[in-house]
Amino acid sequence: MRQLHTRLIGIAVVALASVLPLSAHALSTWTAGTCVSNCSETGDTAPNVSYSAYSAAINTSGGAYSSTGAFAQSTLAYYSGNGFGVTAPSGDSQSPNHAIDNYGYQDLILLKFDDLVKLTQVTVGWSQYDSDITVLAYTGSTTGVNVANTITGKTASTLTGSGWSLVGSYADLVTGTAKTINSQNISSSWWIITAYNSQLGGAPTGAAGTTAGLTQGLGTSFAGYDFVKLFSVAGTATTTIKVPEPASLALASIALLGVMGIRRQRKQAQR
Repeated sequence: MRQLHTRLIGIAVVALASVLPLSAHALSTWTAGTCVSNCSETGDTAPNVSYSAYSAAINTSGGAYSSTGAFAQSTLAYYSGNGFGVTAPSGDSQSPNHAIDNYGYQDLILLKFDDLVKLTQVTVGWSQYDSDITVLAYTGSTTGVNVANTITGKTASTLTGSGWSLVGSYADLVTGTAKTINSQNISSSWWIITAYNSQLGGAPTGAAGTTAGLTQGLGTSFAGYDFVKLFSVAGTATTTIKVPEPASLALASIALLGVMGIRRQRKQAQR
């Protein structure tokens, strides 16, 4: 009887473990490597992440600042010791324009994880002139969705209407120092890191053409524009919540009922 009781408890534990959601709480860091567009950083902590780049032309005529162009896939560039930058389609390969910037083109890097991740830190490995960023997370349904279709053809003003949500805009990142982000504790498989753009959210807190706070360029020289290279991101990897399978639930129920039955028989025998 004792052996049967122990066996039923073991079955119940195994069955319940297979249906209860689990999550990992250790901080993981994903560091830029030598990969290029749409490749996976398999050497980093699981879940794996792939990177790709997109750019959209910016209208700076007359001192205006608006990303009126549509995003199209661009070229991800790796700079040893500094991290990832972006080379837009035309006239964007020289320094500092080969960074993630908002001068001439609005550049962004897409991070696509193969599981849910709650990012909490961003570190830049290089910056020049100014270093403000905007972070977005995809909060729409990913089922049957091609992530490229949520970005390609969208402008900065329509990106947040295609499943992307503002996580926050963050001012004056310091090279080599992790910047805390995501106070809302959003978890997502898809993330965007881009140079600051008020059209994506986050009102400027400083004068255009300055570098203190969230600021924008003036359309002349590099004053107030942001140029950064993405060195790493860190956060918590979280397993996808599982929907309990009927067979597992049935097995757990039978095992628990068996345990209850044995205990009831013992009590009756002791009377």
